[in-house]
Amino acid sequence: MNVSKRQLAALGALLSGGAAVSAFHIAPSAVAPPRLAHAPSSSALGMADYDDSYPSDSSEDTHFTVEKDESTIDVENKPSTASESVVSSIMDYLPSSLASSGDLSAEDRAAINEAILKLEALNPTDDPAYSPLINGVWNLKYAGGYSDSKIPSPTRDLALFLYSGGYSPGLFALSLAQKLPAQLVELGDLEISISRQQPRIEAKIDVTLFGGSEDKVEVKARLEVDSGLRFTETYESATVLGQTIDLPDALQYSRDLYVSYVDEDILVVRDGAGVPEILVRK
Repeated sequence: MNVSKRQLAALGALLSGGAAVSAFHIAPSAVAPPRLAHAPSSSALGMADYDDSYPSDSSEDTHFTVEKDESTIDVENKPSTASESVVSSIMDYLPSSLASSGDLSAEDRAAINEAILKLEALNPTDDPAYSPLINGVWNLKYAGGYSDSKIPSPTRDLALFLYSGGYSPGLFALSLAQKLPAQLVELGDLEISISRQQPRIEAKIDVTLFGGSEDKVEVKARLEVDSGLRFTETYESATVLGQTIDLPDALQYSRDLYVSYVDEDILVVRDGAGVPEILVRK
């Protein structure tokens, strides 16, 4: 093979570039690659990639602001429930005292009855006769009555009294207290306590006698649960100014009592004739 001088010179120049030939194998040169004079820093690269169309982490833009829910319940301005609205409307019509219930007009009584019906439809308590909410100290605020008859009858009131099973213990205590001479006694509020032990009902009126001494008129009654809605209420004894009388069986009035509404503050009951009574927890 004829090799020209020019080809030999080119091969020599190639070998002189740092590669070694050994049995036709070319090894890479150990010479390090050239270094860049000025390598760009990572911060420089970050700034180069920065797009000012997006806010930074320290931006106050609302797109990146997370607001905490610091809302609180304003009790005074809290919307009232349906039952609270009905109770409020009932209270607006009730007299200042139970003794003045007879002064209510027919229109006021009708408005109270309508409000009671609305409240009963909202009763939150299942089987209220079994509920512990029945127990407690109550003030009797309203006792419904019968409408006046267009034809006067001397036996009508007695017939209605016997049909309904008699007065409630609270009204019985009130009627006893009102028989005391008004010029010698001052009557307090009627208070009804319902407990778990028999006799469960205690209706009491504090009495301040002439001269400042204090006493009470008190009526006690048993309360038997007949169903989730119905009680049987039976008089047991009466105490007037320290004189206690245990009622004989013949005089122990008994009546059915239906619980139509009860919650933490209000108790509504009806007698066998459907006459309502409203009690407010003390």
